[in-house]
Amino acid sequence: MLEVVTCPINLLTLSAFKESLLKQLLFSSISILFLAGCASIQAPSSSDTQPVTTKPKYETYVQVGQLMPLKTVTTIDGKSIDLTNPEKRKLVILFATWCSDSQRAMKALHESDILNQEDLQIVAIARENTVEEIKKFRQERNITIDLVADVDRSIYKQFASAGIPRFILVDKNNRIVNEVLAEGENQIELIQW
Repeated sequence: MLEVVTCPINLLTLSAFKESLLKQLLFSSISILFLAGCASIQAPSSSDTQPVTTKPKYETYVQVGQLMPLKTVTTIDGKSIDLTNPEKRKLVILFATWCSDSQRAMKALHESDILNQEDLQIVAIARENTVEEIKKFRQERNITIDLVADVDRSIYKQFASAGIPRFILVDKNNRIVNEVLAEGENQIELIQW
């Protein structure tokens, strides 16, 4: 004869057990997906015949000796600037108001004697900033050079894929003399003709 044994189960304990089991299952699933993703990345072995190439951190699209791609720009004050002027060298600065390196470069520029060079035209182009943001930046820092808004990066992407501030040095013949990514300290020292 069969005996039926009953075991009283507390419904609250069963609910907590189910919740704990679901949490463990979810954690295990996420862990498996994460580890599977990491395991799918293979390092090249020495037996591979293809050379490994790496993409540069920042691609630059202009070269020394090339003609300056910009001919004219319009400042945040509506003034048109001719960048083909044969009477002046040009210093074009690509920056962003939110970038600490850009802020440092603009401060150093305004503390230097570069602004006093009669044969030099300086234009700073702010990428991804509105006219209002640039005007506020100019006022807060007493910027005296011409500033241009490049809200959609249409100007910037003619020069590089990423990285600011950048100094583009252009001679009187409108040829690029130097192009420098000016991150870090002592940025003004990078401006060499």
